[in-house]
Amino acid sequence: MKEQPKGPFGRATAVAEGVAAAVRRRQREREPRVVLHRAPGDPHLLPPGGKGHDEILDLAERMIELVDEAEGTTRSRRQAREAPEPD
Repeated sequence: MKEQPKGPFGRATAVAEGVAAAVRRRQREREPRVVLHRAPGDPHLLPPGGKGHDEILDLAERMIELVDEAEGTTRSRRQAREAPEPD
């Protein structure tokens, strides 16, 4: 762990670092993930920006949209993900 300067400046820095870490975690949790299974019980997380990540994600979203259309749902998952959160 890093040594923090003491006093009010050190405490403010620690709070700011904690908030920034929380924001990064929250963003990471909201990003869609691509998990490939090479064999049963052998999952592999394809990193964002990795080879094929965007293509697989687009294909998966299109598949979900087709199911939603068949079920009569009009709003796609992509639209729901890109919509602003209510306050």
